Amino acid sequence: MSVPAFRGLFGVVAIAALVSCGGNNTNTNVAVQGASPDVMLNSLQMQQFANPLPIIPVATSDTTTHPNFDYYTVVAEQTPNFDFGLRQKDGTDFLNPVTGTPIRTTVWGYTVSGIKAGYLGATIEARSTLPGETGKPVKVKYTNNLRNSDGTLLTKHLLTVDPTIGGADKGEPEIRIVTHLHGGHVDPGSDGYPMSWVTNDPNAATGEDPVADTGYPGRPPGNTFTYTYRNDQLATHLWFHDHAMGITRLNVHAGLAANYILRDMVEDKLHLPAGAYEIPLVVQDMSFNQDGSMHYAAMPLLDSTGDQVVVNGQKVLSSMPEYFGNTIAVNGKVWPYLAVEPRKYRFRFLNGSDSRFYNMWLEASSGAIPADAIKVVANEGGLMPATVTTMGYDAAHGLLMAPAERYSMIVDFSLFPAGATLTLRNNAVTPYPFGDKVVDSTTGRIMQFKISKALVGTDTSAVSATPRPAIRPTGKLSSDLWTAPVNTVFFDLQEFEELNRFLFDDDSGTAVPRLKQQVNGRSFFAPIGLDEKHAWNTIEDWVIINSTGDIHPMHVHLVNFEVISKGTILASSYTQADTTKLASLNGGLNDLNPNTNDQGVVVTAGTGSWYMVNAEELGWKETVRVPPASFGVVGFPDRVGYVRIRAKFDILGTYMWHCHILAHEENEMMRPFMVVP
Repeated sequence: MSVPAFRGLFGVVAIAALVSCGGNNTNTNVAVQGASPDVMLNSLQMQQFANPLPIIPVATSDTTTHPNFDYYTVVAEQTPNFDFGLRQKDGTDFLNPVTGTPIRTTVWGYTVSGIKAGYLGATIEARSTLPGETGKPVKVKYTNNLRNSDGTLLTKHLLTVDPTIGGADKGEPEIRIVTHLHGGHVDPGSDGYPMSWVTNDPNAATGEDPVADTGYPGRPPGNTFTYTYRNDQLATHLWFHDHAMGITRLNVHAGLAANYILRDMVEDKLHLPAGAYEIPLVVQDMSFNQDGSMHYAAMPLLDSTGDQVVVNGQKVLSSMPEYFGNTIAVNGKVWPYLAVEPRKYRFRFLNGSDSRFYNMWLEASSGAIPADAIKVVANEGGLMPATVTTMGYDAAHGLLMAPAERYSMIVDFSLFPAGATLTLRNNAVTPYPFGDKVVDSTTGRIMQFKISKALVGTDTSAVSATPRPAIRPTGKLSSDLWTAPVNTVFFDLQEFEELNRFLFDDDSGTAVPRLKQQVNGRSFFAPIGLDEKHAWNTIEDWVIINSTGDIHPMHVHLVNFEVISKGTILASSYTQADTTKLASLNGGLNDLNPNTNDQGVVVTAGTGSWYMVNAEELGWKETVRVPPASFGVVGFPDRVGYVRIRAKFDILGTYMWHCHILAHEENEMMRPFMVVP
């Protein structure tokens, strides 16, 4: 029988499904896959701020065998018995209910030039190769060596693979990887095309040939591929992570991600906190099962008759439109603490979560945060034109971070009393911005800083008020001179219900249509359109229109861009998925209203509005938060959100752009684009 449901703009309204899903709705890895929520560890029972923060090591390059490059090897490996610090409130271990032994977790991670961290990977550091700099390109040999502890090749993923979503629906092996240097200015063959994956079989047959007329690189044979990174960009905080289509969200969650720090002489001369006082912080939300394994929720997938979908004899489990964990991990440890000296530190934040936004601020154990204690100096495009001093000091002035965004925050602990404790807090709702509140005692907390160490030497670090020259109005930065864009293109972010696929919740007995996210109504595998071909060495404006209720962090490969404006458009003058009518907006850009909110009211600087370019978004970016649509606000006409970005596309080839809510990317809010002569 049919499964009725209704979905409004801001979420799914589920009604009781007229189905009966008897029998086993899970496959053989139920403990790992976490298909039933009653096997989850209760985060309210967990100890917090008792485990020291892991400091991610820095790998060393091999310059002897490759004198013209900094050379690294990166191997994807499985590690059993990884300790996330999951303890009960009294400090004792949680015990596996079956074995009675302390719970630990099987994870994946990158072993970088021999350094094995288990979960995630060691950091690669490089220097810029721009004119006047001293750096070299980096060459990385990636190897898929995901094996069981007995040395046999893995064939099953740690988490539930849905064989009905694009990229995983043609019988692809579950153990496959391809790597993307996120934020890197790279040639297309080293960008990590999502279908150019390798398996873990070193004897795999010859790979797939390049796809004609698309620029897509072929699939390498064996279990290795080698990429070259130019490093011809400003100092910045990049990261590399898995990008295999259909399982990106699962591979990254399992641990295939690491930092890549690019340095230059401009940043060196600023004398920011460095060495032991410069610390990357990879923030992720996670859930765990009672045996310690990762829990990534998956629900029975039903067809239009109410029967569970079966593929290759297995009943299919499918992920939700977003993933939200019930604990917060930093650098692979749940709710850690860091003992610090009374001096300035630089924290390089990376939101490595699947779907969770963070609105972060510091809360002191007593008293208010001093006005000059927190300064934000860089985003994912590198140093900003002006240091931001108006965020991070209370709940109303947090630093908002979408998935994949990075920010450098300088905290001066000398301005606090000796022995003080600072808690890094979060109050971003899920999904963002119209979702549920965080649990104040769990996901509302990230980590603690304890000012408990004696000062070593003298703190000579400094924080400039103007770290980088502005892109505008002088327009001169890294040899680019911004002029009026040669072309303006329009893209539309959409969310649809699948008419023949429904997610069934065993607990509530309800079913809802599975959602599909797209750009201009096109799936990931649709042919590249004329509006997706961009002229080489040409400055373009992209207007990205958002007709959904989510803020989408849209990431564009290859380029750094400037965020020109944000605002809203009257829904009555906009037609979803009709690119011809979208283009007609370019005639004077009527009703493309910058700095207007969902009520059509002009917002002002300092309000932290979603509908304007805020101080932390100035300078270069490569991930932008696209404002949401708003429908049904009483007394106001319906509006959709938009952002305008400006970039120069300077390397020929085919690249991707996509939402970095990984569950959205996997459900095809990702499209290719070509840079053409």
